[in-house]
Amino acid sequence: MNNLVPVLLAFLAGCAAVLGWLSIRRMLRRRDLAMAQKTAAGVLQQAEADVASRLEAADREARLRLEAAEARIEEESNKKQRDVEERRADLERREKDLRRRMAFADQRMAEVEKREAAAIAAQAETEAARQEAAALVARQRARLEQIAGLTARDARQELMREMESEARREAASTITRMQEEARERADEEARWLTTLAMQRLPLSQFAETTVTVVTLPSEEMKGRIIGREGRNIRSIEMSTGIDLIIDDTPGAIILSSFDPARRAIARQAIERLVEDGRIHPARIEEVVAKVREEFDRAQQEQGEAASFELGLHDLNPRLLKLLGRLKYLSREGQSLLDRSREVALIGSVLAGMIGARAEIAKRAGLLSRVGYADDAGLDRSPALLSADLATRLGESEAVVHCIQALHGAIAPRTLEAVLVQVADRAAAARPGARKEMLQSYLDRLGDMETIARSFPGVKEAFAVRAGKELRIIVDVEKITDKEVVWLSKDIAGRIEKEHKYPGQVRVSVIRETRSVDFAM
Repeated sequence: MNNLVPVLLAFLAGCAAVLGWLSIRRMLRRRDLAMAQKTAAGVLQQAEADVASRLEAADREARLRLEAAEARIEEESNKKQRDVEERRADLERREKDLRRRMAFADQRMAEVEKREAAAIAAQAETEAARQEAAALVARQRARLEQIAGLTARDARQELMREMESEARREAASTITRMQEEARERADEEARWLTTLAMQRLPLSQFAETTVTVVTLPSEEMKGRIIGREGRNIRSIEMSTGIDLIIDDTPGAIILSSFDPARRAIARQAIERLVEDGRIHPARIEEVVAKVREEFDRAQQEQGEAASFELGLHDLNPRLLKLLGRLKYLSREGQSLLDRSREVALIGSVLAGMIGARAEIAKRAGLLSRVGYADDAGLDRSPALLSADLATRLGESEAVVHCIQALHGAIAPRTLEAVLVQVADRAAAARPGARKEMLQSYLDRLGDMETIARSFPGVKEAFAVRAGKELRIIVDVEKITDKEVVWLSKDIAGRIEKEHKYPGQVRVSVIRETRSVDFAM
């Protein structure tokens, strides 16, 4: 009995522990359930907040898209309105052109009717003269039979000879008159077509001659370009071969040289120096050298721009580069590229008016002077070299023939060749196209540089100061200091013998030795 009491107590204690554990577990489950419900409520609240924010963002994005769509629709509407206005203006121009042509046609019709009336009157006069001649013949026959006692057969033959002679005289007079009228009509029609073609083209009468103006951002930049004691100016002039003129003109400096290519290189170099801000002799020489390297690519781009402007998209790349070089070559004060473009435009318009091949005339006019830009053919005539280059670089025989006929190598055999000749004369005859005095001046400066470069040891030669000074840079490895003196005298003596010039020419020979080192 005594043993059962502890067992019972242990059993009761175990039951109590189990019941305690179960109650504790129930309390933990209730706590976990409350926490889960609280977490679920937070998640639900966060989800509702996310949905609200997303709805607000979607609404805002929808409004932005709606505004963008409205702006795009408005822009398209404005563009269509501009297109409609441009088409209306084009229609008005075409209508005006049509009215002018109709007026011209009415005028020509009136002239035709007048000439037709004149022809009818002339025919009436001819009929009256014929009747008078018949009466005269009858009288002459009777008189001949009466005086000479001729037979009817002999009299008939004599009368036929007289009538044939009279008819030939009248026919010759009529043919001569008709030829004169046809010639006058042809000259009038040719003048009209040429004038109309030139009026349809915006031909510029402006071209830079010997100076280029470079705009500066401020007056302070002038001082930086001048440099200490003018060293930057001297470096620019030595590197580019131009004269740098700085006067009182606000915000600008002037580049002077007879060579357009040198002025273009100097202008680009100065603009880059001004943009960079670092202006000193070493930087100037570095920028000028870089611009010279890029200049060939720029010429290629200018040739491509000229060909694309005329609608010629299949020219040989070599021809495009030569066309770009023509921009910096001039004859009688006019850029050869501008002259070629004018010839191409006028020739193609004339060809279109009379039904000829406008493409042939356009290509021949544009390529008519590419020989002037080819350095490989200096021993040949540039005019004839243009035709040879066109042949070698894939142009058709018709285009080559037009170029040859333009320069007088052969007689024109096609209508397009004649039209290119007419276009070239029209481009040369318009006001402001030629400046012969300027061309002689440019040729004189070019001859002076050619004479200087012919001496051994000369690296560069620049004619500056409007031809009053010839600046020569020699190779230090080939020319010594003592030889510099004799070289200047030799060049000056040769210029005196072979070249005509007003006043004096200063020959300056420069031999510069540089030593560069670096401190590490």
